[in-house]
Formats: sequence, C-alpha cells, structure tokens
Amino acid sequence: MSISVIIPTRNRPRAVESCLDALAAQTLPAGSFEVIVVDDGSEPPLALDPKRWAAKFDLKVIRQPNTGPAGARNCGVAEARGEFIAFTDDDCLPTPRWLTQLEASLREHPGALVGGSTFNGLKGDIFAETSQLIVTLVYEHFNRDSENAYFFASNNIAVGRDCYLASGGFDADFDSPAAEDREFCDRWRMQRRPLIWESAARIEHRHAQNLCGFLRLHWRYGQGAFLYQAKRKERASGTMAEDLGFHRSLCKVVWVTLSDHPFGRRLQLLSALMLWQMANALGFFWAAGMKLLSRT
Repeated sequence: MSISVIIPTRNRPRAVESCLDALAAQTLPAGSFEVIVVDDGSEPPLALDPKRWAAKFDLKVIRQPNTGPAGARNCGVAEARGEFIAFTDDDCLPTPRWLTQLEASLREHPGALVGGSTFNGLKGDIFAETSQLIVTLVYEHFNRDSENAYFFASNNIAVGRDCYLASGGFDADFDSPAAEDREFCDRWRMQRRPLIWESAARIEHRHAQNLCGFLRLHWRYGQGAFLYQAKRKERASGTMAEDLGFHRSLCKVVWVTLSDHPFGRRLQLLSALMLWQMANALGFFWAAGMKLLSRT
C-alpha cells in the first residue's frame, strides 16, 4: 500500500461523498492507495457504502466522539497501512494528479513534509474567494522558497507515516479546526525536518460561506492563533514578530494582488479582508482574556 488518505469529517455527508468521488478519479493505479474517513462525532453518524468506490480504493470509516480534526487525523493515521499519509478535508476535491504529484515529491525528498496548493471552487462566493486569497497571500509570503517552506494548510499535505509518528502528529489540544496545522508545521521545523511546497499538487476548495460563517471561521482562527503562540513560547520556537511582519506587508501586497480585479469586486474583497483582520484579532484577544480569567 503506497498512500493512505485521511479525511476528518463532521456533519457534511454530501461533501465527503464528493471528495471520495474526486479521489476515485486519481491517476494512481487502482488499489495502490486507501482512504480512511474519520467521522468525528457526526449526528446522525456518517453512512458510506465502500462498494461505491471499491473499484479504485479500499475505504475505511472510523467513528469516534468529537475531538476536533487534529485528534481525528491522529486516529486515522493509527489505522493507516500506507507508506505515506496524505491529508485533505471533506470540502476539498483533489485534482486527478494530486496523489501522483505528492508521492513523487515525497520520494524525491525523503523525510519531508510536502504541501500542495489550493484554489477556490466557488467563484461567486465572495467570502470563499476571500478565504482563498488569504491562503494565497500566506503561501506567497512564507513559502517563497519552495524547498524551505514555512507553513502548509492541513487540507493538502503529505508525509511519510513513520516520520509523522516520530514528530508526534497533530496536537489534539487544538479541539477545533483552527491553527493546528500552524502548530504542526512549527514543530516540524523545530525538529529540523524539511518542508517542501509542491505547488502542482492541487485541490479545489469548496467551502461555501455567508457573512456570519466567515466571521465565525476567522474568530476561531484568532482563538487558535493564541494557543499556537502559547505553544511556540513554551518551546521557544519563535515569536509573533514573524506573523506581524506578514500583516504589516498586507496593505501593499493586497493592492498589487487585486489590481487586475474590477473596481467593484476589489472593494468587496478589501472589505472582506478588513473583516477577516477584525475577526481574527477579536478571537485572539478573547482567548487571551479567557486565559487571564482562568488564572484568577
């Protein structure tokens, strides 16, 4: 077994099925990879028929009480048989050569954490487009050197199973989808392990969002950022100065990035980016305030 694909999910059965359909279109030979879906406390429990995809891959569904995606991924890895582990999310559609590109990069760079690229599949959704723009800006800033990258989102990464286990895996203290991938990449770097950006390994991200959902998402990311910074402080792996440098560069970078957009769309995206910054900061300071209260 070459690769085990791990997908954590909760309460999104149709999205999972679409993701599995996309995996069935992979160019890797049938039977060379398996897929493990970890149902992280869905109500009702996720029901999938493995026969639907049996011609391409073995599907295993694991059910567990809700722990958050970090714990769910670790649960999936514990059951994996593959030499390599690839992670994606239930709202993602891997392109046909996704696994082929990841496996080639992993074999070229033994011991590396390999990250791919994402693109927004919901072009008419301003908040989905803004969320993708944020990821794009982060990657362009922190991963300028593709052979010495800094951060990958957890919906498109791959790693040797033994290396993953030796690293300690995802930190289950992150009990919601927020910054657990930042913490994992930071710890990986601290262990002097390489991060390689394989931009050709692409997935389509289809996360529909309204205003409330967008604000809630980035509020949660702000909360996760506080825990992430606390973890970094404990192990002396860096400071907030690196992240603040990214935020200080945004005004100039965003204006250049959006220069080819129609004026109205540019204003929409700029407004959504301001909401992102606000929600992220409020989430961070709310978590900091809760931490202070817990000490009194």
